Amino acid sequence: EEEEEEEKEPEEEGEGGGGLHRHADLYQKSLDTYFTDPVFNQVFHDRWFKMAEEGRMAVIDRTFDAMVQQTITNTSGYKMSKADLYLLCPEIAPERRREMAKKPELFIDTCKRSVADTDEKAKKWLEEQQAVLANTQIAFGMRLQFQISVNTEGGIEVMAPIRRLLVAETFVCVFEALTGKKAAEMPHMQGA
Repeated sequence: EEEEEEEKEPEEEGEGGGGLHRHADLYQKSLDTYFTDPVFNQVFHDRWFKMAEEGRMAVIDRTFDAMVQQTITNTSGYKMSKADLYLLCPEIAPERRREMAKKPELFIDTCKRSVADTDEKAKKWLEEQQAVLANTQIAFGMRLQFQISVNTEGGIEVMAPIRRLLVAETFVCVFEALTGKKAAEMPHMQGA
């Protein structure tokens, strides 16, 4: 038991390092669970496909806006402007929301892409978007003492898991709203 305690400590400190990757992995796993668990999958599909476009839009807006608010006010451990967040995570930007509400399958495909995302894929995407993201700033750390961008040395490496986490966590909110099952209650999230 003592060994376990020792293993956990560095991760808690390492929000900027291993903790970030781990949180992204956990939220991606949660998102995947809503598809792989037959009960959650059925509940979600029944509700999602029976809703009118406006109903889907309302759920997406409400849940996405709550996450956006957390991110711009730093309750999530990262702080950036709304404009920067939408550049970093275009999947949750207003123009994409309307498309996903209109085409329920597009929402599911986008979720599945989020589940399959890796640091390598995210880094490649960030490198391809470097010109668009040039002025994007993320503050993070206990006192928001770190500022990074795609042009900061090591910035892309840190931004990759942040992007994975924010996209997956935002999509998880939709599933929580529709299934009533919180990601935090899932076995892999216990003690996370």
